[in-house]
Amino acid sequence: MLNLLFPFLLASTMQGVRPEFLGTTSGFASSIAINSRNTIYYTTTQGDLFRFDEATGASTLVSHVNTVSIGNSGLLGMALIDDDTAVVHYTTPRQTYDVISKIDLTTGRETEVHRFVGDVTLPGRETPAEHHGGNPSVAADGSIFVGIGDYGGGLIASLPEWNGGKIWRIYPDGRVEQFARGLRNPFDLAFDAEKGLLFVPDNGDAIDDEINIVASGAYLGWPFTAGNEPPIDGATPPVYVFPRIVAPTGVVHLSGRNRLLSHGYLIGSFVAKAIFWVPDEDARPLPDPIAVIDHETGFIIDLAERSDGELYFTTGTSIYHLATPAPRLRVVKVGGH
Repeated sequence: MLNLLFPFLLASTMQGVRPEFLGTTSGFASSIAINSRNTIYYTTTQGDLFRFDEATGASTLVSHVNTVSIGNSGLLGMALIDDDTAVVHYTTPRQTYDVISKIDLTTGRETEVHRFVGDVTLPGRETPAEHHGGNPSVAADGSIFVGIGDYGGGLIASLPEWNGGKIWRIYPDGRVEQFARGLRNPFDLAFDAEKGLLFVPDNGDAIDDEINIVASGAYLGWPFTAGNEPPIDGATPPVYVFPRIVAPTGVVHLSGRNRLLSHGYLIGSFVAKAIFWVPDEDARPLPDPIAVIDHETGFIIDLAERSDGELYFTTGTSIYHLATPAPRLRVVKVGGH
């Protein structure tokens, strides 16, 4: 009966891949990012942005934003614009706004980019602390993408006039575009500029965690459909639905520099405590993601790739290096010698 309900339990972990503990975090980490000089940064839900020393495991405070950590609110995530500038997503106290700001990583100075009002019917009124999304993502052209969840309210995700339940694109000139709607609580995403498509997992309400690949203007159907439920008119269905609750979190679009995990995407998971590999996002049907590690650490919150392809992740309380072995080469004898 178990196999009928869950046709796959996710592939066994990849041989030789292992987490290497580097140090603890100063608060509950919500994201991790690494610049081209291999400097590691992480944020905490309490509003702090830290620099992390891989050699010593020490954390140095860089900046703090005004937020309150409660439910799925607080400082929700970070991405790097360049070596000296981060972009962060956080909620204001009482969740009245979701704020996107730039942080100078040398001085700690904050420059607000845009704020999304929570309650469009009465700006400034408190919204629920749940489902405010997570990491921003920076595209090659400097655009900032960010997902904001539905605040636990469901219906607002389908309504274009509300900010919740949407993916937003903020262009370098400050223009703001509603890229997609009808999402429940997307924590992270990645934009493929060549294809003009966004890779975005979404947290489901039950056994319906999704992987979506969407174009600008897409409607994903929440709350009227989710997972493997029948699609509704005009909605883009997910390309993959996890057969058990995993709670997808951080996403890495692999650069090709890692010796084993060289292409596709990695997805972290909160409930499954696993890192999944999607080697080819264009395959249809999308094959089952491969479990790179599974229950070898605590919750997987976010992942990052270093300039040389080395991979790192945070569990919320710790920073890890994901050690990967070199691919095995098969020796073929030629001419019988």
